[in-house]
Amino acid sequence: MPSTNPLRPDAASALAAWEALVRANVEQMERLREAVLASGEDFWTGRTAAFRPGLRESPELAAIEALARPEDTWLDIGAGGGRFAVPLSTHVARVVAIEPSSAMRETLIEAARQPDAGSIEVVDLRWPPAADDTTVPVADVAFAANVLYDIADLGVFLDAMERHARRACIALVTDRAPSTPHPDVWLALYGEPLCALPALPELLAVLGALGRRVDVQTFPVRPSTPMTPEQAVDEMRWRYWVTPGSERAARLSALLVEHFGTADGMVVLPPRFNYLAVASWPSTAGASA
Repeated sequence: MPSTNPLRPDAASALAAWEALVRANVEQMERLREAVLASGEDFWTGRTAAFRPGLRESPELAAIEALARPEDTWLDIGAGGGRFAVPLSTHVARVVAIEPSSAMRETLIEAARQPDAGSIEVVDLRWPPAADDTTVPVADVAFAANVLYDIADLGVFLDAMERHARRACIALVTDRAPSTPHPDVWLALYGEPLCALPALPELLAVLGALGRRVDVQTFPVRPSTPMTPEQAVDEMRWRYWVTPGSERAARLSALLVEHFGTADGMVVLPPRFNYLAVASWPSTAGASA
């Protein structure tokens, strides 16, 4: 019988609630956005530099590395430009870095060739793999950093993680999706409330409903630094799906100044999220394999 307690949902209810949030967000973005990708265009083209290893502080990295063992093989699902795959490769025997974006893979392959990198295999794949796909090995740990937020069928995604992990699954997740616009600015810009993507609180509800024993370590984020209104719009426009030079972009600029402007004409944006978390749980499917 389905649970009627909203704080203790059954697995089906928790997964359905997650999917509903993702689909509501997609519907809203598709209906309102100005910025639309051309057919075949890679969203990450021109944005990969920020995902190179070592370019930004990663307070959570030490906690992730503490979960590694020297003999391990790790799957880095959605490895991006190698921000975690490269440092992890020096702590384990092998990292299989899975990345569907061609732009990100170019950056990742370049990073994997650096002298300080360990054994990294790059795989062109959008997770989850098919059940009969033999290109993805069963590893010791399946790791996914900031890739779960817009996955509608989360159950299938998590099942594949556990199917390919002998020991553990690890997810790096923030308290709200990093792409989340500010709700008040969104409301003023579009005239309707934001349909936000799920994030850490919802993931913990799902994992709890699935009966997983989850360990969570959290890490605060640094405050934002001041920037010009032009820099603020350039940084935020993809979150609000506006195109450069449009009337809506000009409106967004005015709203950012109104909400976050300082006396000296700068803008201090709120953090993209309040904290990030490393959530890990034993891979029950892998343990029984």
